[in-house]
Amino acid sequence: MLWTVGRPDDGPAQFGGVWPRDGAVLRYEVGRSTPAGHWPLFHPSPLDAGSGWREHRAEVEFTVGPGDVPETGCVLRLRFAGSHGPCPDIAVELDHRHRALYHPVVVRRTRAEVDRQGPIAGECELDIPLPAAWLAPGRHVLALTTTVDRDAATGLPGAVLDTDLPERRRAYGNWFGAGITWRGLALLPADRGPGGLAARLDATPLYVERDGGLHELVDLTVDVPAGGAWPEHAEVDIAGHTYRHPLTREGRTFGQVRVRFPLPELADGTTAAEIRVGGLRLACGLRPLRKWTIHLVPHVHLDVGYTDTQGKVLELHSRNLDRALAALDASGGFRFSLDGALILDEYLGTRSPERAERVLAALRDRRLAVNAFHNLFLSGVTSLEETYRAAYLAAGLRDRHGIPVDYANLTDVPSYSSALPAMLTALGIDAFVGIENHSRGANADSDAQHLATPVMWEGIDGTRILTHFADAYSQLRFTTADPQTVVGGTQSLSRYVGRYERPDYAPHDLALIGTHADNEDLADGDAGFAARWNAVYAYPRLQVSTLAGYLAAVRPLADRLPVWRGDGGSYWEDGVGTGAAVVAEHRAAQSQLVAAECVAALVARAEPGYRPNRAQLDRGWEGALYACEHTWTWSHSVAHPHGEQVGDQLDWKRHRVHTAHRTALDESRRAMSQLGELVTTEGPTLLVANPLGWLRDITVETEVPAGTPVGRPPLPYEVLSDCDGLHRIRLTVPGVPGFGYRALPLGAAHKVTPNGDEGDPTGDTAPRREGAGDGGTTWQPLPETLTTERWEVSLDPETGSVTGLVHRPTGRRAVDTASPHRLGQVLYALGGPDSLTRGESHTHTGEPHRHERAPRSSLLARRPKSPPPELTVTPAATRPIGLLRTYDGWRLRTVGTAPHLPFVQTDILLRDTDDRVEVTVRLDKERVLAKESLYVAFPFAAKGDAPGDGDPGDGDPGDGDPERRGPRFRVRYDRQQGWVDPATDHAPGACNEWFTTLHGVTVDDIVWTSADAPLFTVGDIVRGTWAERFEPAAATLFSWVLNNYWPTNTPPEQGGPLTLRYAFSPLGAFDPAAASRFGLERRAAPLVSDVSRLDKYDGSPRPLDAASATLLDLGLPDGCHATVAEPRNRRGLLLRVQNLDRAARTIRLRHTGTVLLCRADEHPLRELPVTGGTFTLDLAPWQVATVTLT
Repeated sequence: MLWTVGRPDDGPAQFGGVWPRDGAVLRYEVGRSTPAGHWPLFHPSPLDAGSGWREHRAEVEFTVGPGDVPETGCVLRLRFAGSHGPCPDIAVELDHRHRALYHPVVVRRTRAEVDRQGPIAGECELDIPLPAAWLAPGRHVLALTTTVDRDAATGLPGAVLDTDLPERRRAYGNWFGAGITWRGLALLPADRGPGGLAARLDATPLYVERDGGLHELVDLTVDVPAGGAWPEHAEVDIAGHTYRHPLTREGRTFGQVRVRFPLPELADGTTAAEIRVGGLRLACGLRPLRKWTIHLVPHVHLDVGYTDTQGKVLELHSRNLDRALAALDASGGFRFSLDGALILDEYLGTRSPERAERVLAALRDRRLAVNAFHNLFLSGVTSLEETYRAAYLAAGLRDRHGIPVDYANLTDVPSYSSALPAMLTALGIDAFVGIENHSRGANADSDAQHLATPVMWEGIDGTRILTHFADAYSQLRFTTADPQTVVGGTQSLSRYVGRYERPDYAPHDLALIGTHADNEDLADGDAGFAARWNAVYAYPRLQVSTLAGYLAAVRPLADRLPVWRGDGGSYWEDGVGTGAAVVAEHRAAQSQLVAAECVAALVARAEPGYRPNRAQLDRGWEGALYACEHTWTWSHSVAHPHGEQVGDQLDWKRHRVHTAHRTALDESRRAMSQLGELVTTEGPTLLVANPLGWLRDITVETEVPAGTPVGRPPLPYEVLSDCDGLHRIRLTVPGVPGFGYRALPLGAAHKVTPNGDEGDPTGDTAPRREGAGDGGTTWQPLPETLTTERWEVSLDPETGSVTGLVHRPTGRRAVDTASPHRLGQVLYALGGPDSLTRGESHTHTGEPHRHERAPRSSLLARRPKSPPPELTVTPAATRPIGLLRTYDGWRLRTVGTAPHLPFVQTDILLRDTDDRVEVTVRLDKERVLAKESLYVAFPFAAKGDAPGDGDPGDGDPGDGDPERRGPRFRVRYDRQQGWVDPATDHAPGACNEWFTTLHGVTVDDIVWTSADAPLFTVGDIVRGTWAERFEPAAATLFSWVLNNYWPTNTPPEQGGPLTLRYAFSPLGAFDPAAASRFGLERRAAPLVSDVSRLDKYDGSPRPLDAASATLLDLGLPDGCHATVAEPRNRRGLLLRVQNLDRAARTIRLRHTGTVLLCRADEHPLRELPVTGGTFTLDLAPWQVATVTLT
């Protein structure tokens, strides 16, 4: 190698030069200059507005010594990415004498090669042979210039196009620009000399009208070797005509010459042709390309926050509807798609009735289109009910105003739950558009879904919906740069449709989604590009459309479209780990809102004088929907962690989450108070309700004065804390009926005084009473082994950790004794030096301060050549508190510390009569800016690992199949409907490194649930592998509690107290219904209320005179789950029934009134027959049916 400027394997960080501002030539001297200091990473094109619409010339000065160049000459090797918009041509000049031009071919084999957003980015490899005679010993200058051969690009006199362009957008720099990204360039000895003359003939997708007919533009490209004779002309014989083209180009002595010329439309099939140039005769064939219609979809992405504060953002999107109305007035062909129904709701609430009606009329006329979903949420984090509620707003607007709502889209987020097809079908929506952003959300296979699209996406239950998976939003700018040029479009749009030009691709319609970026003024865009393009080219035809319009064009092909199967995993859902405490509250709200709706509706059914507080419950659901939305905080949160907007935007989101939870709590307590009024009681009572549809024992926590007996006879309980005689207790209430309650009399309690104990000089705590046993509070030293009713436990007395756990009834070893991790062990992973977190303490308030950036690694994103992270993983150092005998089993407790965790407490509860093992971790977290993660380990043993444990198979397809992809054990995690095995059920491009769970995860026959933290990994912690396959080495589950790995949008630091509740149990075999019930019970909201004498003074009989009863006797069979709420019309009950099993079934439920089958948005479908006090539901695997009961 004579010299090199950068190396392709060293990644983008090796380049760091800056282009001269005055337009001068960039000069690089081999031996003195360095890539980091003198060679820019980005090389702008003349189509890059941000760089002045000009060519950029870089000169490399180098010296050739005697004997450096062999007789075969050298090869100039150029490696770069066609990264930004239209890829420019490259002009090469050696010593101001030898000049060439090349048309690089952009190749994209897999997404592993691409580190940019956009559907046409790819890599370029250009090897240019140079003869030895040109490289004599001495000084040489090589010039590389980005340029555009406009005539060759357009097939027209290119200078007459793009003469009147809109002003460039200044906000984005080169983000939506045009140019290349360098990987490296080198001069190295050649194995052989330059070859001979070469030529080829290629069809293009460009068609023009000529002489009253349609003509296809065809490329004739001739390669002239360095040192060879330049041909004067070429002739092409095709379809009985000869086309003669002059090839002389002023100043060029080698390289490529291209002529793009019109050819009358060819017949289908291959037409023979012959090229004659410079003595070369080449026979070839030409096949016409299809005539594409590109649906250009004007669209502005909705982030609730991110670019600016939420209030401003919401107004901006309302203002964009004003702009859209103006555009519709100016051009009857304009169209616009609203990214979320929230935008329309905000507009109707903040604009005059006249303007509102104009927007509604445009929606009815389909000149505007609206997403069925409220906002753009993380589908793996959103609960089933939240997904349904996300469609309620648009459904209500549809019913009230007659606007069409026939598709849903999720923008930005790059992963989708495979339950979405079923949930959308239940909502009456038959089409979905996933508009993905693959930054931090892709692997090498992620292009597969885009190349297949549109597809019929088959969900987890076999339901299929029409789906388009878009590679990005802002697609127009990513492909054609901004502002758009017709010249650039000839190259970029040809590359875009070229990805789909294949025999098995059915449509002639293709979507190009997005003219704008995040939260951007609609006026900041080039509305005239489609008209300018269509004035020149007949095809591809640009049709300004809505998402609904594009879907309508491809819907007739549904039976010819490929079927896409699989789940997208959890890309971007790792963002929830950046706000662990907020997410824990959201998880609580998800369960509490369902419980509040349930008990409020059932109380109103028992006493028609009551009714749920609909306005407050709707407010709570709206807050929960904002919790699911993909935006957290300011876009610059990581770069400027102390910027005002970081805390401001996060507070807005936190407030919505807290509102959801607080509202759910308030309405639950209101309904429980109403229930307490309806139930006959004889005095102070503890009232416990069951929001689930089956009889179960419910463990609750409450506060009572010391010695208070609970129940008659008194139930045993455990005292968790003692505050001067006020005990917080844990007790298990047996046999609470499904959708029912149980009332437990309370013994002696505090006297009621107007201003509390301290205000009453005679006040005192109630004396301790015998017979209200708390199970003991004496911690015993930790033994090496412990035998309980259900478990054989091995312990490390020094650290307090569980080293072995065997299920006594079956001999099943639950914990992998060979694992380096321990059950419930807290792990702190630091990414980079701890010093990165310093700088937040200053000598005075105005002192400037800086935060060093964390080292760039593959944790940041999947990028070519990104180095792996250097992680320091530290387990918490623990010591045992001891062993405590409780009323229902044994509690093991350890305490300890870890880096930035001054307090860690882990409790493991082993019950006497239940296989369930509960692990509770309480910790305090210090705020730090260093890249960090926190995990809790569960080193499960695979079922086949223990002698005699048997085959992990459970009868699923693929069991025992030697070709089955994945580990020897089987992991599944739940979705809103059904269970996903990432080894077999993940689609190409899915996330295989981390996952989210709603209610449960199974490892072979062990079910595990996490009440507060949805993220988990399998086999190892997150190391930025961006794996294409799920192939963990061990069955260890890691609850991924928190992280700050995101480079934008998320809180840069988090701290404070956090409680994490986990549970697991062996099932004997994979049982999806049992696993779902296990998780539902663990996450079910506690419905517990004390009925005091202030609540209810007299004990006279009430309508509900039983101490325990159900409020809704459905006769719900095993394997089903149901929820109850008040319907929107406020008549009767809304009942959702879910089949928790993978087999279809028919069930009969009890009801004597009217049963109306509905869509999930409560739109009525048909009345179901009721016979003998029962009605029938036919349920497909995992299906959810919605009915109203009156």
